[in-house]
Amino acid sequence: MDNLAIIEEVAITIKDVYDTFSLNFYEDFRCHDELKNTKHVKIEAGNKHWLIIEKLIEDYVDALNDKETLKLRRLNHLRDNYDFRYRIKLRSTIQAKIRYNIGKDRYVAKILNDLFGARIILTGIEQQHNELEERLNNLKSKGVITRYYTRHDGDYLATHCYFQTDKRYFPWELQIWDENREYKNRFEHARHDKEHRKLKGE
Repeated sequence: MDNLAIIEEVAITIKDVYDTFSLNFYEDFRCHDELKNTKHVKIEAGNKHWLIIEKLIEDYVDALNDKETLKLRRLNHLRDNYDFRYRIKLRSTIQAKIRYNIGKDRYVAKILNDLFGARIILTGIEQQHNELEERLNNLKSKGVITRYYTRHDGDYLATHCYFQTDKRYFPWELQIWDENREYKNRFEHARHDKEHRKLKGE
C-alpha cells in the first residue's frame, strides 16, 4: 500500500474511533448543553465556560484510558500493520500546560488539541508534499479531518492533522512524519520541552 493510501486509512480509522468515542462520552455529560465552541473559550479563572471544561477534562482522560470506550482494537490494528503509535496525554502534563497558559489569552482548542495524539511515520512522504496536500484537502472536504498544517520549526518538519466533529468537543491530533526526519523531530521535541520547562522555572 502506498503512503497516501495508508494516511487515508489511518485518518478514516481515527475519525471513526473519535466519532464513536465522542458520541458515547458527551451523551453522558450532564452539562452538554452548556458547552461552548472550544475555539472561543479562553483558559482563564472565573470564566464559567472554562470551569465547565476544566471539570470535564479528568472524566475525558479517564474515558480515553478505558480500553472498551476507546475501541483500542481498531487503533492496535493500525499499530500492528504500520509505523503507527498513539498516546493519551498524562494528567500531570495537562495540568502543567493549563497552569502555564491560564490567563494568557489562550483558547481551549489551541492548548488542549492533543489529549489524544497519534503519529504515523512513512518513508519518503516529504517528497510527496504536493500529493499529500491534495489527499488531505480531499479528506477535509469529506469531513474526515477538520484542518491540517505543515509545521516547520528549526529541524522539525511534520504535517499535523486535527479531528473535531463538533466545535464544542476536544480535538484529536495526528502527526505525519517522514522516516528520515524522525531523529531530528524527536530531538526538536526534546529541545522544545526543555525550553518550556526552563521558562516555567521547573
